[in-house]
Amino acid sequence: MARGLNAFARVYRWSQWAERRLTPAGTVVLYMMIASGVFGVDAGRTMGYQLFSLAAALILCAWIGASRWRPSIEITRRLPDQATVGVPIRYRVVVRSRAKRVLPVLWLRDELEDRFPTRAEFAAAGRRLDPSGNFFDRRVGYPRWLAAVRRLRGGRIAPARLAGIAPGTEGIVDIEFVPERRGVLHFARTRLLRPDPLGLINAIVTQALPQSLLVLPRLYAIPALELSGARRYHPGGLQAAQQVGESQEFLQLRDYRPGDPVKRLHWPSTARTGRPIVRETSEEFFARHGLVLDTFALRDDEPAFEAAVSAAASLAARLTLGDALLDLMFVEDRALTVTAGRGIASAGALLRELAQVAPCRDRSFEVLAAQVEAHASRLSTCIHVLLGLDEPRRQLVRALRMSGVPQIVLVVSDAPIADVEGGLVHRIDPADLAATLAAMPSRCR
Repeated sequence: MARGLNAFARVYRWSQWAERRLTPAGTVVLYMMIASGVFGVDAGRTMGYQLFSLAAALILCAWIGASRWRPSIEITRRLPDQATVGVPIRYRVVVRSRAKRVLPVLWLRDELEDRFPTRAEFAAAGRRLDPSGNFFDRRVGYPRWLAAVRRLRGGRIAPARLAGIAPGTEGIVDIEFVPERRGVLHFARTRLLRPDPLGLINAIVTQALPQSLLVLPRLYAIPALELSGARRYHPGGLQAAQQVGESQEFLQLRDYRPGDPVKRLHWPSTARTGRPIVRETSEEFFARHGLVLDTFALRDDEPAFEAAVSAAASLAARLTLGDALLDLMFVEDRALTVTAGRGIASAGALLRELAQVAPCRDRSFEVLAAQVEAHASRLSTCIHVLLGLDEPRRQLVRALRMSGVPQIVLVVSDAPIADVEGGLVHRIDPADLAATLAAMPSRCR
């Protein structure tokens, strides 16, 4: 397989080089030269060699004409702070000319970094292959490999026309493209293409211009949720959420203890005694909701995992927290909890985490279950986004129900789910994500 993947990479690089170097007219002349060379081998039977000679002469002259263009330019790209999957974005590329002559009309190609799939990624794409597909793709796999490259790249930016630029001035190109995957997209370089006088070969100037763009998951509409769980007791509270509680009643002055927030220092007493003294208030109660994302795929199903991430992102972005907190819990290389709410972070912080979350391959669901159960005593409500409903996942739902935590259980599946949890389960169809999310329950049970 390794040899085949290397061959695919060589073919791809050559095709990209030819696409940049040859204009549409140049491609026609090149194919004409190849065809006439094949059929004009026998000069006594055909005049094809004359057509071959003419086409070869045109290509050679065009190549010489294109090789002499070396303008002095400076290119700057101005990207937005972030983007969203499936939503067109516009950004600007500025080309400043330092040449002594007016630059003619050019074509600008802004390029994302290409990353070739590994053997495991290519094999996973093969397992997802539609058996009704064509024979060539099933047996050879190059179209499948090419689709994997496009998916890893994250989008395709169409060439843009750049008007002529006078010496010492700037040319501006507004580019629009649609990000096709979440995560970090890496911009690699920008190229300026100028056709030769014959219009066959492009002269190319390349400027390395590495930049990154964070692409957030696709968001969908969800119903207005009633997260009406009771406020829970938080001994010691969350340091950054001290102003969220119901009670700030003063109790007494006491010595500072490790972990006490600095804002509770009582400065007059501290100055008088020479040691840190803090104001102690009554313990706090506040609402804290959990959002659990299952990163343990039951099978190699990328569409289901991406649907789960989009569902979690939609919930994180659309939930109205008020003075409550929201804990996003998931597992990658370790169990992670990201908290948003007043005094902690905004929903944007959760979306940025979800933009880069990856499936967990080397751990079991029990790691996530233990993490959620450890938080159960502090949760007012909990929303699960699960990739299945096997026994470990059912046990987690039952454990939270035994703890008195109201829940909504969303299961991403393309097949019906047997709900044996008393109406808690709502199926999310990856093929119809918008409609099934819009129909999700609006109240925890």
